[in-house]
Amino acid sequence: MSSDGTVEVFRSTRPGQIKRVEIRIVGGNIRINAIDTDTVHVTALGDVATLGARATVEGDVLRITSSSALRYFLQRSRIDLVLDVPEDTGVLIRVFGADIVIDGGTGPLEVRGVAGAIEGTTHSPDVKVRFVVGGNDLVQVSGGGRS
Repeated sequence: MSSDGTVEVFRSTRPGQIKRVEIRIVGGNIRINAIDTDTVHVTALGDVATLGARATVEGDVLRITSSSALRYFLQRSRIDLVLDVPEDTGVLIRVFGADIVIDGGTGPLEVRGVAGAIEGTTHSPDVKVRFVVGGNDLVQVSGGGRS
């Protein structure tokens, strides 16, 4: 754990290893930074010990999960994730309740949740966002990349 309480959840070791990220957590904040890099780096802040963010890799897919919904509701604990990913990485996020910030990216983006909000900017032509309750302030910029 670093001095600011941040815990490294995952760091890819081979360039191009991860093509898709799937996040399934109960609640918290998620920030996706699609940047000029060939690797993926994931950090967590918050009640990491209780919620236990876990990362597993299957093929070229990184799956990030946290522990049970019961802990989330009983302890009112949450986890905040920050992901630095290559710009063309596909992202799937499934949450109960979360605030999500997207900064860039050209890969497919799908977000599903009960409650939450999403904001930021993406260059992806393939975006699907659905919250039962919540807001969508995501700006979809055409052109497929940063200029």
